[in-house]
Amino acid sequence: MPRRPDAVDPSKSPIALFGAHLRHWREFREGSLKGVAAQINTDWSVLGRWERGERLAPIEAVESLDRHYRADGALTSLHALVHAARAEVAPLAGSPTLSDPVVMDEVRRRLLLSVAGVGVSALLPGLEQLRTVVDQRVGGPDLDAWEEIAWEHAHGIVSRPLIEVIRDLSVDLLTLQQTLPPLSSREAAGWARVNARLTFLLAHTLGSAGDRRGSRHWWGSARRAAAQTGDPEFIAAAYAFEAIQALHERRPLAAVLSRVKTALDLTADRPGRAAVAALGSRAHALALMGDHAGAHASLAEQAEAFAMLPDSVTGNAMSAEGCSESRLLHTRSLVLTVIGAPSAPAAQREALDSYPAGRERQAAQIRLHQATSAVREGDITDGLQHAITIVESLEPSRMTQFVLHVAHGVADAAPAGHKAQRAITEYRQHLALTATKEDT
Repeated sequence: MPRRPDAVDPSKSPIALFGAHLRHWREFREGSLKGVAAQINTDWSVLGRWERGERLAPIEAVESLDRHYRADGALTSLHALVHAARAEVAPLAGSPTLSDPVVMDEVRRRLLLSVAGVGVSALLPGLEQLRTVVDQRVGGPDLDAWEEIAWEHAHGIVSRPLIEVIRDLSVDLLTLQQTLPPLSSREAAGWARVNARLTFLLAHTLGSAGDRRGSRHWWGSARRAAAQTGDPEFIAAAYAFEAIQALHERRPLAAVLSRVKTALDLTADRPGRAAVAALGSRAHALALMGDHAGAHASLAEQAEAFAMLPDSVTGNAMSAEGCSESRLLHTRSLVLTVIGAPSAPAAQREALDSYPAGRERQAAQIRLHQATSAVREGDITDGLQHAITIVESLEPSRMTQFVLHVAHGVADAAPAGHKAQRAITEYRQHLALTATKEDT
């Protein structure tokens, strides 16, 4: 088993900071030292020394790494900054050495002043490590600050591009792990909740972005993190919302219903947001299984549970941690559309009217429900064209796995004798290209 690379301390020198970025990009792209080194025609031990900051990689190798990692010039730009910082600071000390503390302070100052020219996102991993060094001296964020961070992420999921949310969430979650106190501390319960909230949100966002494998593993982490809170509602929420995503990922319905049962068992005497989500998932799963009576019954139970929620939850329409009436109506529109119920068009209109401005992703799914109903009724050409228009109207950064799944359901609704039509085939090809575009 290869030896794990030594930890990089970005406070040592600009070269070490650059090495931290090289290592970040390799791990971000899930590459091994030997595999990446082979791609750029160098020895893996040399690449390891570059990552540990023992020497600065030559520009030719950095250009190759930048292309291989698809870093869009971030590594070559930072490499140039390191060279410039070394050249400018050397006269201050009267020699080219970078070992003098005063010289190093000036190098770091000038390097950080140049961040804006490269792009903060490109330097983010190294800067986070550097901030950790600062926090060791001045103290890091307290529990209240971390609760606010989690609150902001819950709102960001609704409105921001998913790739940005994933990037920021993952960095904050990693930083939090270095902050968490022992489980025996006085505020342990509060810290456990923050950790569970961020883990939950990352699992949810990865699933929304279409990373099925990553989402499935992160939901496992979210359930375990939730268990540490000891809060049945929080634990139930992890199971219930995983069930929702599992449906859109076409995971086995037995697994979905198992998650639902656990969530409902945990909230049997305390109807809350988790119960509302679980009952909606059960209605959707039963509709897919052809149990229309069971689906209708679950929708009725969901409406009863929703009526018992406090205004602070139902009035929260702009956060992943809220449960507004729009969500209830969205689920009803989806389930009745899957069933093909006569009341589906009315439910679709009601759900669409309930969404405030700025909820393009959610409104797009309801419009796809309308396209599904049109195709089911035999209006295949217009229904498919309507669906394509809806999908293409969304910016690539606004596309989610939920939207793509519902869009595939439009073609699935075609009557049995029409599923082989050329229009259906071309529509599926169009969606495949859209999904591929999102992955690149």
